[in-house]
Amino acid sequence: MFTKLLILLPLLGSLVFSQDTSFTYNGFTSANLSLDGLAMITSNGLLRLTNDTKQQQGHAFYTTPISFKNSLNDTAFSFSTTFVFAIASGYPTLRGHGIAFVISPTRGRPGALPSTYLGLLNETNNGNATNHVVAVELDTIQSPEFKDINDNHVGADINGLVSENSSLAGYCADSGAFINLNLISGNPMQVWVEYDGVKKQLNVTLAPIDVGKPKFPLLSLSRDLSPIINKTMYVGFSSATGSLLTSHYILGWSFKMNGKAQELALSQLPKLPREAAARPSMRLVVQYLEGDVPFPDLSSLGLCSTGLTFAHREGFDDFFMTYPSSMNRGLSHSSSIADSLLSGER
Repeated sequence: MFTKLLILLPLLGSLVFSQDTSFTYNGFTSANLSLDGLAMITSNGLLRLTNDTKQQQGHAFYTTPISFKNSLNDTAFSFSTTFVFAIASGYPTLRGHGIAFVISPTRGRPGALPSTYLGLLNETNNGNATNHVVAVELDTIQSPEFKDINDNHVGADINGLVSENSSLAGYCADSGAFINLNLISGNPMQVWVEYDGVKKQLNVTLAPIDVGKPKFPLLSLSRDLSPIINKTMYVGFSSATGSLLTSHYILGWSFKMNGKAQELALSQLPKLPREAAARPSMRLVVQYLEGDVPFPDLSSLGLCSTGLTFAHREGFDDFFMTYPSSMNRGLSHSSSIADSLLSGER
């Protein structure tokens, strides 16, 4: 009998040590989160990772470290998470920079950079095996240095921002057709991230919240995460802005070790705000006029048959200017307009 107890004790200890962590937040009013940078909880329970501040970042991590293994050299457990996000850009065709769900050895990402680094890494440690970081990026900027496939994609990252696998943002309908999604549409979308510790496979699925989870994942990565993940890790989100004004939101989040994350109560999620019109910098306006940056769709700001009109609206300076309806005439005046705007740049 004593011998049997000696055999059972290590097994019982292992079972206790690997207790399954799970949590579900249908809004974040009373969430157990650690925030830094621009991240904040709004009055109605939204997790807002960034606001319209340029070249900044925000992080939100579950405060308590989670056991992903029984010991450092063991196999990583299975886990599952799902969350609803929205990215609201001031302009429909311009964006920056995206959101990442991240598994990190630290609660926060000290030393990380904003912009293309998504608040995850920096130019010195990007790609280092010692990072022990796993992330799923919702990337809205194409960064050639990271071999991004386009400016609207989902990627699985390990220790660096060159994705191990990536896909255009979208989902597979039941018919088998691929439906494209625009990550910066401002519409809420749901992501599922699932890792099978037995099959050593990471699946990522994306869909609008009114569609439900598609049958097939958007992307899969066959990779044993055991060498990357430490015994205990933190889970959370990272986001960053660049030169364009973009707000990144998480509406709800569910996570579970060794099982399926609880479904979110979509009807209980907090509502997104109506984004005010973005206020472009003078230099950005000049870039528009001189053709260095594609012109956004500014129909909501007053576009008539005779040309483009800037009028006083919330978020803009008091000024009014028009373009001639003729494209050639507009181009001929662009230099003088650019010069006048540069002289008054703040």
